[in-house]
Amino acid sequence: MLFQSTIRNYIILICVVALISFSTIYFSQTYGQENLRERPFSLSPVHPHVFNSGLKVEQVAQGLDTPTTMAFVGPDDFLVLEKDKGTVIRVVNGRILEKPLLDVDVANSVERGMCGIAVFKTSSKTYVFLYFTEISGKDGDDRKGKEPEGNRLYRYELVDDKLVNPTLLLDLPAVPGPRHNGGAIEIGPDENIYIPVGDIDGSFSSGYQATQTQNFASGIVADGRSGILRITQEGEPVGEAILGNSMPLRLYYAYGIRNSFGLAFDPITGTLWDTENGPQEGDEINLVNPGFNSGWQYIYGFSQSQKKFDITKLVTFNGRGEYEEPKAVWAHSTGLTSLVFYDRDKLGEQYTNDMFVGDVHIGRIYHFKLSDERNDLVLPKVLGEKFIENPINIGAEEIVFGDGFGAVTDLTVGPDGYLYVVSIGQGKIFRILPR
Repeated sequence: MLFQSTIRNYIILICVVALISFSTIYFSQTYGQENLRERPFSLSPVHPHVFNSGLKVEQVAQGLDTPTTMAFVGPDDFLVLEKDKGTVIRVVNGRILEKPLLDVDVANSVERGMCGIAVFKTSSKTYVFLYFTEISGKDGDDRKGKEPEGNRLYRYELVDDKLVNPTLLLDLPAVPGPRHNGGAIEIGPDENIYIPVGDIDGSFSSGYQATQTQNFASGIVADGRSGILRITQEGEPVGEAILGNSMPLRLYYAYGIRNSFGLAFDPITGTLWDTENGPQEGDEINLVNPGFNSGWQYIYGFSQSQKKFDITKLVTFNGRGEYEEPKAVWAHSTGLTSLVFYDRDKLGEQYTNDMFVGDVHIGRIYHFKLSDERNDLVLPKVLGEKFIENPINIGAEEIVFGDGFGAVTDLTVGPDGYLYVVSIGQGKIFRILPR
């Protein structure tokens, strides 16, 4: 009997590990980039870990349905989005509240769904900004052929465990799709809203109208795709136009974006950085100055990798936009997602104001220090050309901070000073803290 029980428990354990591994791979394919050439897992996703022996990984919440992003509203009190269900969940002291704060109908095929969240608190109100693919019907009706209404940014107010008083701030294309919706929301030092939007799978080759913000000179000027947009918290344009005064070009802070799940401001300089996803290669980390052109649809990765393309043919909006090379490039797509600056010291002063980046295909967290001028990454000597292999280059292991998280979709720094990790593959949230 004891032998049979042991065998039965062993089989159950194998099934659980296999199920979690399958779920991790599934979500890395659907939420991240397509046609990845390799998906190495250095450790079972059941065992997330960091390589600093003075730190540990602790589970905060589990049982979430395709969680994408999170935002704190107070100490040990945060909101998390469930991509496919269109729900906003509240977690207080590690306990998931019984009822969602909000449940909206979303298109949820591939990368559509509940994509991004940000919180802004005044002396009297708590505003919650949500970016999601809205549909008229039921969750997932786009899988049956129904087109979504649009990718939309709303502002809500948090009142008594409910999100109320929705205000539509942006109504953006959601077709052809279903990929490249972007949606990470960042509130800048200027208290304005910054949001990356991908190309929504749209190009001349897809039969959908292309835009000049995708570097098609003969396309329409702009329609809200392929850029980092900037608006006030009321949904209005900000200050002087960067690329042009026509709408919606007036809202563009940067353009030439294929897709992005990561956006953050340097706490020292106030400059913006992003992560971007290439097709099968060419994932990027970029310093994003006003008018930045990332080069898509002609350039991904470093410009010299597109040897047949003349970089002078990129759209510049009469010299207002400028292409800049990435600060790091992945040889094969790892599905870069969240980017965050750690502006605390609870994990050790050696990490203060450093950059952390997650990926969805492998479940890793990367750690980067910045140059003294804060305009570049400090990389190991073996990465002198800023080109990162996948698996990681031999000798460059020091940039891998953590592993085994099973499809990372968000990183955030909590009020307690710890680093929080959202795993869409495991349906869990972890935090990294000292032992």
